[in-house]
Amino acid sequence: MPRATFIVDDPMTRNAIHVLSRAPLETVLVRTNDVHGEIEVDPDNVTDRPRVSFEVPIDSLDSGVPLMNDVMRGDKWLDVAKSPVIRFALGHVISPAAHTPLADGKPVVLTAEGTMELRGASRPVAVRAEVTWLRKSESTARRLPGDLLHVVARFDVPLTAFGIDAHLAAQSLDKIAGTVQVEADLFGSTERPQVGADMQDRLTKARKSLGQRLMGG
Repeated sequence: MPRATFIVDDPMTRNAIHVLSRAPLETVLVRTNDVHGEIEVDPDNVTDRPRVSFEVPIDSLDSGVPLMNDVMRGDKWLDVAKSPVIRFALGHVISPAAHTPLADGKPVVLTAEGTMELRGASRPVAVRAEVTWLRKSESTARRLPGDLLHVVARFDVPLTAFGIDAHLAAQSLDKIAGTVQVEADLFGSTERPQVGADMQDRLTKARKSLGQRLMGG
């Protein structure tokens, strides 16, 4: 089977990134469904030079608290004015080291190293991912067209590695963890989803409304 490219671009915005901070005095969960990217793999050997990249606009991150969102986007934290997008790219697979084919509906667990770009800095991150290939069927067509690849990846992000030390300030101490946990739950498809003009208009209006809500408007 030839190498396949899976497009991470769900028009229904069901892909998700969750960022968890669990500190002594407060637990904060930040999420976004605005994630786009591309995954290229060899289904006959998923460890053979896979290519993964995705990005998230910082403005789409939502803690559920408008004031916290404003602080999070500021220059002491994510600095959206300087770097409006967070990016991730896979470097290489560490395990399994052996030839590992994908089988329809059967998860494969990988450990790998990737690179995260945040605030203008690029740093390595250790990744653990569960990858499931789903052959095109009537069932998968209800989600997205074509063959699907479901990836659930988890990695830790130490804030100081990206020049963020605001969690050490008096007002944040014991409320924000020094290392946050990231989970990306993504579906990619070999065929780009086609969205009718009416549905596209409704989605655009929904995203605009969500953006206004996140900005406190």
